[in-house]
Amino acid sequence: MMKRKTVIDDRNAAVICRARPEDLRELVGLVHAYYQFDRIRFDPKSATNALQQLLRRPSLGRVWLARESGKAVAYAILTFNYDVEFDGIEGIVTDLFVNANYRGRRLGQRLMAAIDDYCRAQKIGTIELQVDQRNRAAQSFYRKLGFARLSRIVMSREVRPAPLPAPRRSV
Repeated sequence: MMKRKTVIDDRNAAVICRARPEDLRELVGLVHAYYQFDRIRFDPKSATNALQQLLRRPSLGRVWLARESGKAVAYAILTFNYDVEFDGIEGIVTDLFVNANYRGRRLGQRLMAAIDDYCRAQKIGTIELQVDQRNRAAQSFYRKLGFARLSRIVMSREVRPAPLPAPRRSV
């Protein structure tokens, strides 16, 4: 008689949890990987500073990590915006990234479900996000989750302070 092998599907073994300040280093690494993937300019100092603020100031938003065997392999960031059109506070998913080796395991869906649960509990009725035009797979993923393309276009500009003039040299 042939012995049957028991196959355990551990594709959903990853644990979804809220990120904490002590997760900063791993989170910066994931953000860097996402920015490379989506061709976004990455400044480690600026990203670290922004993530530190986000992790320490809940009024700005929330971060979730997916961990598999203790290692952070995916993350999602939800920030807040106030918009009269959407009855006040709306959630904005600014980042959702799953490491290439962990895609196809429903981690993106599980991270979005965590965001949905949080928004429902906080009475946030609308979630917006942006998707790169070239990323057809992400667009398809979000459509399957019920997101629809709006007729608006996203426009932005930086308003960083101008650099200070160089000090004059005395002769």
